[in-house]
Amino acid sequence: MWLFECGLDTVEWRRTVIVYLSSMAPIILSLYLLYKNKMKRWISLTLVSSFLIAALGWEIWVNFGLVDGDPVNFRRSDAMTCAIPMEINWLVNSLADTGIVWFAIILVYWILPERALTYEKFQLMSLFIFFTWFMSQNFLVEAVIYHNQVGGDAVISWAPLMPFGPYFNPTLLNFGERDITLQSQSAWIIGTIVFYLISIYFYKKTNGK
Repeated sequence: MWLFECGLDTVEWRRTVIVYLSSMAPIILSLYLLYKNKMKRWISLTLVSSFLIAALGWEIWVNFGLVDGDPVNFRRSDAMTCAIPMEINWLVNSLADTGIVWFAIILVYWILPERALTYEKFQLMSLFIFFTWFMSQNFLVEAVIYHNQVGGDAVISWAPLMPFGPYFNPTLLNFGERDITLQSQSAWIIGTIVFYLISIYFYKKTNGK
């Protein structure tokens, strides 16, 4: 298996496994629900749209450093580039983002089961759940999993859902030597309303089926 030839250290192995498992999870769950004939059409449409929004909204831009940013290979070790090649890095990250959106919907159903019955109505509490989950997971990603790729001296490309780009990127929080910056969080800040609204749209369009 090529991963064993990449020379990954313990931390890099952990990151690689997390990234690949996160990207595979929505695919495996979708296939299982399709097999069981339990996959709702509005969820499918939301997930496909979320994947495209994540890929075109920031992942491709950040991956290749398209506008005033460094490509991902400049921001990580050769071992990580071997384990997750740049050509598929944007893809696996976009799939993981899709799973994050899906879990936000699941959280709404878990936390607000009664309100979930009227999902087609815009609800501030549901939006708050989306926002809290998105920010929490992205803090973890920036501070722990990808801190060397998006923090420190890393120069991240401008992207449609990162409208301030590297030009205005203040530090929001600091954990020792690890910073949480506006640019890295902005995609999910904007994404909170975008992903929530598209989920409502497809729920209405399919009557929740």
